[in-house]
Amino acid sequence: MQGDITDDNGTGGQKPVSSVIALLDRYPFLVLGLLLVGAFASSSAAPLAGLYVVEGLGEPPWKISMVAIVQVCVTLLTNRAFGRAIDRGVPVKLLLVTSILCFASGMAILGAVQIYWVYLCIVSILLGVGSGALSVMYSFGRLFAEQTNRDIARFNGFLRMQTSLGWMVGPAASLSVFGAFGFTATYYAIASVAVVWFVVCLLIVPAAFKTHHPAHHSGRLKPGEKVPFNIGLIMACVPVFFIGAANVVFVSAMPLYFSTELHLIASAAGFALTVKCFVEVVVIYFCASLIRKVGERKGMLIAAVLAAIFFVLIYHASSLRDVLVLGALDGVYYGIFAGISMTFVQNFAPEQPGVATSYYVSTLFIGGLMGNLLTGVVASAFDFQSTVLVAGLFALIGGLVLLMMGDTVRKESANA
Repeated sequence: MQGDITDDNGTGGQKPVSSVIALLDRYPFLVLGLLLVGAFASSSAAPLAGLYVVEGLGEPPWKISMVAIVQVCVTLLTNRAFGRAIDRGVPVKLLLVTSILCFASGMAILGAVQIYWVYLCIVSILLGVGSGALSVMYSFGRLFAEQTNRDIARFNGFLRMQTSLGWMVGPAASLSVFGAFGFTATYYAIASVAVVWFVVCLLIVPAAFKTHHPAHHSGRLKPGEKVPFNIGLIMACVPVFFIGAANVVFVSAMPLYFSTELHLIASAAGFALTVKCFVEVVVIYFCASLIRKVGERKGMLIAAVLAAIFFVLIYHASSLRDVLVLGALDGVYYGIFAGISMTFVQNFAPEQPGVATSYYVSTLFIGGLMGNLLTGVVASAFDFQSTVLVAGLFALIGGLVLLMMGDTVRKESANA
C-alpha cells in the first residue's frame, strides 16, 4: 500500500520535521488505521440510536428526532470551531483527543444510565462533540499528505476508504452484540472500542502536529480575525449536499421499500448494501486516476449523472436480481462521489484545510438530517417508492449546479 500513496504530488509540501512524522511517512497505514478504528467505533453506535429510544427507553418514535437534531446542531458547531482552530495552528491531537473522550463518555453513560432526558440533554451533546472527530481526522490526513509530499487526491481517497470499511463492519457488529447481550453490554463494548481509538490516537498523532500553511504562520490571519468569506467554498458544498442527501433518502427508505412495496425477502436491503459497499471501496481506490483524467468537477458530474440513472432504474426494479445488479451501480456512483467530493471542496480553500474540511463534513451531516426528514415526509404523503424519485431529483439538482459552476470557479477560489 505504501507505494500507492507516497507519490510526489508536486505541490512542494513540507518534508517531515519530526521523528514521529518520519515514522508515519514510512508507515502511512498508521494514519489510515487511526481513521479506520474511529469509523468502526462511530458507525457501531449509529444503528442503535432509534432502537434505544423506542425499545430500550420505551419512548415514542418522535423523540428520536429530538436527539438527532440536538446532536447534529452540536456537531455543526463543533466542526466549525475545530476547523477554524486547525487553521489557526491549534495542534490536531488536542482536538481529536477531546472528541474521542466525549464519544467514549457518551457511550459509557448510555450503558450506565438509561433515562431519556440524560440521553437528550447530556449524551447527545457529548456525541455531537465526538462526531467532530471525523472532520479533524480528515484534516489531519490532508495536512499529513501535504507535509510528506503525497498525492492529495489519492490519499483523500484512502481516507474515505477507511470510513467505508468501518461502516461495512461497525453497524453489523454492534447489532449482533445487541441481539445477543442487549443495550448495556453493547454500549460498554463500543466505549471499549473508543478507548482503543483513544490509545491509538495518543500513539500515532504527534503532539505538536499542526497546519503548515504560510497564511497562518506569517500573521496574515491574526488572533481574533475572522476567516474571509469564501463564496466558492459555499458553492462547492451545494452539489455535495444534494448528492449526499440523495443517497441518504434512498438508504433510509430502502429496507421498507424493498420489503413492503417490492415484496422482496427481508434481507434484500442488507444484500444490496453489501454489494454497494464492496463496489464503493473498489471505485474509491481508482478515483485519483479519474481526477487526473477529467478533474474534480467533471468527476463529480459523472457521479451525479450515474446517480440519476441509478434512481430511475431502481424505481422500476421488481426482483432481487434487479436490486443486486443495481446495487453495483449504486456503489459506482457513490464511490466516485465519496472518492472525489472531499478533495473537490478542499481545493476551494487550499490554505484553510481545516475550515474547508469542516464545511465538507458539516454538509454531509446536514444532507443526512434533511434526507432522513424528507424520507419520512414523502413516504407518509405518498409511498416509499416515491422517495426514490425525490432522491433522483436531488442528484439532478447536484449535477445542474456542477454544470453551472465551471472549472474556472475552483481555480479562482483556490488562488484567492
